[in-house]
Amino acid sequence: MKVDDRLLKKSLNAAIDYSVMQKEGKKPKTRNFDESVDFMINLKDVDLKQPQNRIDKELILPHDITNAEKPSICVIASDEVLLKAKNLDLDTLDQDDLEQLNRKEKKEKKKFVKEYKFFVVEAKMMPLVARYLARFLGPLGKMPKPFPAGYGIIQSPDDLETVIDRYKRVVRIQVKKHPIVQVKLGKKTMENEAILENMKTVVDYVADQMPHKYNNFKSMYVKTTMGKPIKIDEDFLEEIEVK
Repeated sequence: MKVDDRLLKKSLNAAIDYSVMQKEGKKPKTRNFDESVDFMINLKDVDLKQPQNRIDKELILPHDITNAEKPSICVIASDEVLLKAKNLDLDTLDQDDLEQLNRKEKKEKKKFVKEYKFFVVEAKMMPLVARYLARFLGPLGKMPKPFPAGYGIIQSPDDLETVIDRYKRVVRIQVKKHPIVQVKLGKKTMENEAILENMKTVVDYVADQMPHKYNNFKSMYVKTTMGKPIKIDEDFLEEIEVK
């Protein structure tokens, strides 16, 4: 599949335009929230039975993907790291909290791990996290990973603020069972150029992991939360412009 910056930019602009486009005879669209900009890559000719073709990576984008002051994270730590997290007004668990959670029903544990997008764990707490939560975090792709696959395992209080900054810009790229990449690129109120740079980073990274680079791209789509999916394709863009 041919991928160039001009086509990506044109498609992104179309997705933003179509998120507010008024249909004939209908009232103008109004959204009471800041829509996300979502991106999907469909892959082809990739044998996911081969481990080298799978992806499980937390990728840092050039720009924040959320307007929130802090990302949706839970810090599992002890001593100084725990105190630092509390001072930063982050949600936390210590060893007693973990053991108490472990005594709860299975459905309560599942509910808990779904409440957060990321879990940041002090390295010495990882054995407990693995014992109590791995079977719930793993299927959701939320098990903290050490560098370079991820940034969720830290050593010291000084690491915490760095992690918070990173997780404002991190997307989880996973290609394991199905040849599809789905990520959020940012919020609609962001500058289009910032969203575009995030998109290009994802495209280049995924292509670099593929055996035949961009030739393994079958199709790509970009859309806002409530908007029309825009296929990143010249013919498609010409068709919707005519309409």
